[in-house]
Amino acid sequence: LWGKMDYPNKVIVSQVLLSLGECGFKANISQVTRIKYAIESDIADIRWNLSAIQEIGSEGFRSEIVRSLRWEIQKDIEHIYMLLAMLYDTRSIQLVKENIDSGTSEGITYAVELLDVFLSEQLKQRVIPVLDEISENEKINRLDVFYPRVRLDSKLVLKFIINRDFTQSNRWTKACVLYEIANQKLDDFKLDLIAHMFNPDRLICEVAAYGLYQINESEYRKHSMRLNPSVKRHLDEVILRDKLSLFGKVLFFKRIQVFQEVPGITLSYLADFSHQVPLKEGESLTLDDRVNENFYIIHSGTVDFYEKGARIATFTKGQFLGEHVSLPQFLNTCFIIAKTDVELISINKDLFYEQLSDDVRLADSVLEYL
Repeated sequence: LWGKMDYPNKVIVSQVLLSLGECGFKANISQVTRIKYAIESDIADIRWNLSAIQEIGSEGFRSEIVRSLRWEIQKDIEHIYMLLAMLYDTRSIQLVKENIDSGTSEGITYAVELLDVFLSEQLKQRVIPVLDEISENEKINRLDVFYPRVRLDSKLVLKFIINRDFTQSNRWTKACVLYEIANQKLDDFKLDLIAHMFNPDRLICEVAAYGLYQINESEYRKHSMRLNPSVKRHLDEVILRDKLSLFGKVLFFKRIQVFQEVPGITLSYLADFSHQVPLKEGESLTLDDRVNENFYIIHSGTVDFYEKGARIATFTKGQFLGEHVSLPQFLNTCFIIAKTDVELISINKDLFYEQLSDDVRLADSVLEYL
């Protein structure tokens, strides 16, 4: 794994560090510098995002961009803990994390005192301001000595975010910025939107195409002709014929109870393997595990739920239909019948469980909902 640390793809390097952390890796003298460099990169990203939060503002949809940036900061902090555990005693780092996470003044003060004891002087000046209980302005001022940054206006910061590396700004943050550009019809971003229509990430591609269509319909039609025919066909369905987009699915997921505390980036991965399933009024769908490998969320309409031939309940928009075990004496133990025209979102069970196993926050939300 260590042999891949200088791989030119930053995503690979990031995954190498995560794998080393999972293995309980301890850096030797020759490896310490490289780990410290990774810690400093995380802190530089945190410092940049702290300023971006202030520059973006919180009116309208920009509040969603700010939420995503705060989540990125939290993920960077967790990554820093993992890297520190490679340099110092794992139990000491765990004790620091537990006290910081307690949120109490006493716990945070104790954690900072611990860091002051065993961190090197160089790391102290950078790590402590990030973890200490101080205002965001003070954090920026203390980190500005090591990571200076020019102040940006509210439009320029959006341009920087959509063009940053994926290891610095995740796909959901970028998608939110592109959506805000579309909402505001910011003509200055036309070239950025055209470029992102060719992004291999379908979420980014869809929102960029939507933004360009909102700003200049003829430009969308002109540049979509340059895309792969299958990509163009998909974008036309989303933009011209109102097929539910990946971005729309995430916004919908965020509004339903089961996923309310789950970050947008996790829900974007869920949207990747979800599909629309239309049901006409009176149509039925069997939910038994022998014949059905999906979970369902009702996107629109109303259905009646039947168990052993008897109507048990009625489900409406935003409700989650989970796994149902079939009984040997029944052909269809559990099924639904559409009371109106219904739009379901299906989620493959195996892929959903795989996502649960990778993301503790998502697993917690699902278990609390159950």
